[in-house]
Amino acid sequence: MSNDVIYPIADFNSVKKRVDSLRRRSEDVQSRLAQTLKKLWNSERVLRSVPINIRFDELRLRFPQFEEVIDFYENTVISLARLSLPFEIPPVLLQGDPGLGKTYFASELAKLINLPFFEISLATATSSFSLSGSSIQWAEGTTGFICETLAESEVANPIILIDEIDKSLTGSRFNPMNVFYGLLESHSAKRFRDEALEIELDASKIIWIATGNYIENIPAPIQSRMRVFNIRQPKIECMPHVVESIYAHTINTKAYGKLLDKRLDDSVITTLVTQSPRTIRLAIEEGAFKAIRQERTQILVNDLPVFRKENNRVGFI
Repeated sequence: MSNDVIYPIADFNSVKKRVDSLRRRSEDVQSRLAQTLKKLWNSERVLRSVPINIRFDELRLRFPQFEEVIDFYENTVISLARLSLPFEIPPVLLQGDPGLGKTYFASELAKLINLPFFEISLATATSSFSLSGSSIQWAEGTTGFICETLAESEVANPIILIDEIDKSLTGSRFNPMNVFYGLLESHSAKRFRDEALEIELDASKIIWIATGNYIENIPAPIQSRMRVFNIRQPKIECMPHVVESIYAHTINTKAYGKLLDKRLDDSVITTLVTQSPRTIRLAIEEGAFKAIRQERTQILVNDLPVFRKENNRVGFI
């Protein structure tokens, strides 16, 4: 039996009042807000639950470096399901070296627990306006990413990935990071206000996952709002599963995958286990193109790139 409930993310009267106020504005202003307000006209969303019988076993095999994170999610799923409650969980920060598969893991976790997945990179966000909107008094003022995501999502508790949170611009009052001081606290997120929309939205049910490489670049107040997990390289004995998982994902998602064997050669797996997940993915893609060019269905060791010395891992945790 589903434990889903219906949850309003905006007050209908506020939406209606905003629509009425725009009738006196120019067509240009109306056009900038029309689609968003149309989606919010019915502001009720499903607050989705996660069934207790969700199996995390395969995710553990594919992402052994995230075992502690998986435990955290699985414990929460089981507890809430037994209480017949929709899914919610504190914001999570996945911190660790580049290339460990943090972003990919977040998207695969979202698929497993059947929640919509949205993503924004703070490495490319130039100001807080991109997240919280900018006033329509400005020539290019429009709604921001948070508002658009809530309007678009079929659920009130989607997963939003804040990718590369440590690369946010600093030293400016328009720093995109500033938006999260309120959004990562449920009591203030209930009254999130987009500058263009000018009505309050309830963003308190969003499931937040952030990734970062250098925790020292993330302000302490932001860290304190999140459950921080230090992601490390997988143990060497786990790496064959990681390589096979990356290969399976490649052949199942790339158009050229149907031209390749379903299983990777053992010698290739042995060669790749000393590399980071990102390096493995890039090597498999390069090897696939070389094999296909030579009309082979199997990637050989000679198809792989020569790994730079700094990419080779000296030891394993």
